[in-house]
Amino acid sequence: MAIMLILVAIGAPIYGNLQVKSQLNENASQLVQNLRIIKVRSVAGLNNSAHGVYFEINPETNDQYILYQGSSYASRDSSYDLVITLDQVLTITTSLTGQEVNFSQGLGVPDNTGEIILSHDTSGNKVISINALGLIQEQPSE
Repeated sequence: MAIMLILVAIGAPIYGNLQVKSQLNENASQLVQNLRIIKVRSVAGLNNSAHGVYFEINPETNDQYILYQGSSYASRDSSYDLVITLDQVLTITTSLTGQEVNFSQGLGVPDNTGEIILSHDTSGNKVISINALGLIQEQPSE
C-alpha cells in the first residue's frame, strides 16, 4: 500500500503537466484547423462570399474567436457566425490589425498578416502565424 501511495504522489504532478500541455496543443491545433477551413471557404467562394476570423479578447470573461462570412467582421452576415469560446485558462493575443483576418474570395489571400498567440495560465504558449500568401502554421516550440 505504501508503494502505491508513493507512486501516486510521484505521478500526480507529471499527469497534471501532461494535461496542461495536451489542452494547449489541442486548442492550438483546433485554431489552426479553423483558420485553414475559413481560407478554403473563401477560395471556394462558399455562398459567393469571403470569410474571416475575428478574435474577441475579453479581460472579464473567456476569450473567443468568431468564424464569419463577409468581407469584414463589421459587415458580416451574423447569421453565419460560429463562435468558439476558449477555456478560462487559455487566452489569445494577436499582432493582427483590428484583431481579425479575412481571406479574399476566390484567392484566399489574407488582408492581414501576423501572429496569434494562444497562452495557458500556468505554462506555455503556442504561436500561430499567417503570412502574406495565406500560409497558416503553428511555430515550433522553443
